[in-house]
Amino acid sequence: MLKSMEWAAPMLAFALHGVEITISANRQDSPPKLIDVVCEIIVETEENDHRLALLHTNVRKYGTISNTIAAATTLTGTMRRRS
Repeated sequence: MLKSMEWAAPMLAFALHGVEITISANRQDSPPKLIDVVCEIIVETEENDHRLALLHTNVRKYGTISNTIAAATTLTGTMRRRS
């Protein structure tokens, strides 16, 4: 996720000062597999809400890891500004 943000931010001329990512997953025991993955991304930025949503869209759409996980299980997440 972080690598996707490092890739997308310069393309969008998106100014960010820091990122915190929290990922949690629910696992099924038998057969063993991930049921779902939830990601929360907190960004330190002065960019407006529209630009923040644009960054989130690009990370979801073009991120290799997020696309791989989303193909295998349910991936949900949010991106918000640090308050």
